[in-house]
Amino acid sequence: MANEFGVTAWGRVWLRTVEQTTSSKPNPSLPTARTLARNGAVTLTDISAGNVSGTVTAKGKTSTVVVTVPLWEKKESDAAQRLLKSAGVKNRSVSTGELPDSVVADLRALDIAVAVSISECTATCDCSGKRSPCVHHLAVLYALAGRIDEEPALAVTLRSKRRTARRSAAAQTQSEWIPLYEIDVSTFYGS
Repeated sequence: MANEFGVTAWGRVWLRTVEQTTSSKPNPSLPTARTLARNGAVTLTDISAGNVSGTVTAKGKTSTVVVTVPLWEKKESDAAQRLLKSAGVKNRSVSTGELPDSVVADLRALDIAVAVSISECTATCDCSGKRSPCVHHLAVLYALAGRIDEEPALAVTLRSKRRTARRSAAAQTQSEWIPLYEIDVSTFYGS
């Protein structure tokens, strides 16, 4: 995961969800949440239509966080799909999840929000913290911004209704890959 968040326009809109400038005073949990996400304490377990799940390990305790995000209305979803299809004609990497930053501006021009404010999300966390949103919720959103920087198509997946149609070739290939961290280096070469 990148050390910085909001490197792409896609990640930046989700970063603004966490680092809202409209509040009257800074949220004291933000530096801790950012550090947790930056240092690998957050594991995102699911990013799907309207749902982000993850675990956050801090001070020897693991908290499970589930964030529910409102989906686009049909009109918004259809407009987003048309924009992506148009972008895919110009840029073949769109089919692999690499979405041009210009699509974010195009969506904004159509008054379609890529991300939502924290108040529009609902979150559950099994921690005992009293602050809302808790540091774990914020850390998961930072990690989400980082993942969206790496794979912008996740921003669209998160806001789009689940499709039951065939999966793309890129999605099928993706499920065949093994993350490097799952490979045991000491036994990989048969030593």
